Amino acid sequence: MNLWTPKDKFRTSPKDQINVSPRLANTPRSIYFPEEEKFETEDNDAVDRVLKQFERSSRLNVVHRLESRKRYVLLALASLVLFLWGVIRYGVPAPAKIIAVQLPPAAHRIAGRQTLDFLERSVLSPTELDHETRIRLLNRFQQVITNHPGHELTVLFRHGGRIGPNAFALPDGAVVFTDDMMRIAEHDDELVAVLLHEIGHVVHRHGMRTMIQRSLLAFALLAVTGDISRSSDLLKGVPVVLTELAYSRAFEREADRYALTHLCSSGIPPVHFVNLMRRIDKATASKMSPETQKWWSYLSTHPWTKERLRPFQKCIDKRSFSRRVKKKDVM
Repeated sequence: MNLWTPKDKFRTSPKDQINVSPRLANTPRSIYFPEEEKFETEDNDAVDRVLKQFERSSRLNVVHRLESRKRYVLLALASLVLFLWGVIRYGVPAPAKIIAVQLPPAAHRIAGRQTLDFLERSVLSPTELDHETRIRLLNRFQQVITNHPGHELTVLFRHGGRIGPNAFALPDGAVVFTDDMMRIAEHDDELVAVLLHEIGHVVHRHGMRTMIQRSLLAFALLAVTGDISRSSDLLKGVPVVLTELAYSRAFEREADRYALTHLCSSGIPPVHFVNLMRRIDKATASKMSPETQKWWSYLSTHPWTKERLRPFQKCIDKRSFSRRVKKKDVM
């Protein structure tokens, strides 16, 4: 092959000693000569004609042929979407669950302590509840905590500020109740029901699994994109937000089932959980515009109130039906 160069005017090399980079869209091609010399050009068609004359081709040229046809591009895009869906749906939750269970208790303590420290610096503040109320509730909660040995459960009261009426569990077994949650409750058993729900999060390691899933998802996106900065941007995008919501909603349903099972076994009417959730939902909705309420239903990490309370309502209806039947039998 003859090639003109400024220094020698012509450069001659045997064709079997020349290597050409494969074609990829319209990016520049490189021609490699012996003695580590290289020639770069954007005239891909000319390079293809030369290679054709030399009867040489690269297996990687199939990439250019595929990317030049829209149907193959669409097929590749669909395959990528399907692959990512499989990773998100099955490839991330399963190992996250295994890892969370295998982690030593010290890891959960560190994660819980760091999370609480961050929340206390940003949104939480010391509780405003009076001493008598706190003692009464702690005594009521103690029986539930005693029935869950091995999980290092503790109950904390904090002023939640903009968090509003809420309760959440930390990876180390600490369950935080906000003052607004205490005020909106009308019966101590309503708070016991919430405590059981949060204990469900602790038992199933939902907090640690969420952190692990986010890390695995970041690695999966990095493997696909090959770019850390772009992976970070994707992590902030709508698709990832929606997958996080899907994980959260699944965890909420699992915690609801745990609470319902233990409410029934403890003889606490599930109606207490239903009443409190409806009251919280009503209080939250009253502060939103109708349009905001619509989008909040879609984006909230908790399932719609009607949906998540349906199993509790079925249990209530079943208990009511049983009582009516027994009453008829007595009469």
